[in-house]
Amino acid sequence: MRVTLEIREEAFRTPKTPQQVAEEMRQAAAAFWVARGDVAPDAVKDITLAAPAELAAPAEKERTPDDTGAASGTEPGHPRDFKAFLLSMPDVGDDSLFERALDYGREVDLCDT
Repeated sequence: MRVTLEIREEAFRTPKTPQQVAEEMRQAAAAFWVARGDVAPDAVKDITLAAPAELAAPAEKERTPDDTGAASGTEPGHPRDFKAFLLSMPDVGDDSLFERALDYGREVDLCDT
């Protein structure tokens, strides 16, 4: 089974290689699944072993700021401000799709008559 994750490099306090992240994710998944009872403790070794070369993910091409939709910020891949970030997002539909339906609620009689 192959699982692919996309994690921003900036999420880590210290830089990690993709191999380190993959190893840590295999260990964390194994511990979680054993604790939950999904796998037997003796299967942990199979889960935490590094993937064979034929299953390894293909080398990721080097990204450029254009690939990530960044707007000429100081760091590659990061927009210089929030407005530039919002403008870099794709158009996903008409505003009417996201409008809240008009609802006045129910009528309540406030008089005791």
